Amino acid sequence: RQNFCSNSTVLRIRTACHSCSITMLIGCRSGFKPTCVSSLVVLLCCRYYIQTPSMQLGLSGCHFECYKEQEVKDCCPGYWGPDCMECPDRADRPCSGRGVCSDGLGGNGTCSCQVIRTGGHRSVLTVVFFFRSAVCSCSHGLCDSGLTGDGRCTCFSGYKGPTCEQELPSCAALSCGQNSRCMEEALTGQLVCQCLPGYQKSADQSINPCLRRVCHVHATCLHTGPNQHSCTCDPGYSGDGRVCMEVDPCQTHRGGCSAESARCVYDGPGKSHCECLPGFSSLSDGSCSLKDSCKPDSCHKNANCSTVEPGQVQSVVYRFPLSLCWMFREPDEDHLRLRKV
Repeated sequence: RQNFCSNSTVLRIRTACHSCSITMLIGCRSGFKPTCVSSLVVLLCCRYYIQTPSMQLGLSGCHFECYKEQEVKDCCPGYWGPDCMECPDRADRPCSGRGVCSDGLGGNGTCSCQVIRTGGHRSVLTVVFFFRSAVCSCSHGLCDSGLTGDGRCTCFSGYKGPTCEQELPSCAALSCGQNSRCMEEALTGQLVCQCLPGYQKSADQSINPCLRRVCHVHATCLHTGPNQHSCTCDPGYSGDGRVCMEVDPCQTHRGGCSAESARCVYDGPGKSHCECLPGFSSLSDGSCSLKDSCKPDSCHKNANCSTVEPGQVQSVVYRFPLSLCWMFREPDEDHLRLRKV
């Protein structure tokens, strides 16, 4: 078919391990030839096992390599997809000569533009070229649209007609599923049902990357489409989903705790609580209040006692005329004594 090229490849297999004495009786699989050096078969050492009623015996043996040359069909350079469509711009100069086209049978026709430098940094631009379907309508094919197009449809494999609306009888007989297409197998050339890109064989189910560990262990994976997903960190963690770090609320504004009366205690990812400092008591609303450190013998009977700091009190004299002068003496045995001058 047009735009398909054949590449020669060599398939190599090894025979089963066997006793070296019977090597001449061992042959390669049908279609394969033994690999020889100077017309001699190269023997490789191996071990084979014989099962007896009571044990399994391991013996030294030989095996050799066989090869087969085979033509494998693929898209020619500059063409992509199961139908080998031409890469954007043109096949001999894809992506305007400034990038690399995703070509081959497994390609999708997108252009990865060449590396450019902006402010000393390297960046790669990926540009997806879309065919303008407004110029012509192709049911199962691609339209030759654009300024230089002629409006014709290039049908996908399995379809024919001016707008690719007619399914070939041989493909219709296969009854391919919704997410698969009738196309020629690369090795045999037979028409088979193959899954579309992003789907896998199992009733043509969409490939779900979330079935593998693609996100962080503390992240949730969401299947958003064929072979597409998004990762979101779990509550209490922050990051892009591929890397999630524990969030410590105490590292931000002390977890909402007062710097004068409480300290922040880390309880786990995204969790913390405030713990009152010594000399403070916890209130019902979660705040901390200064404990009353005054005792019956903390101050003189003619003075008021008030707590100014945790464990520290202050005496205030009262009920004496202002015309009298009073002098405080240093407390003796935690008592504040007053003496008239």
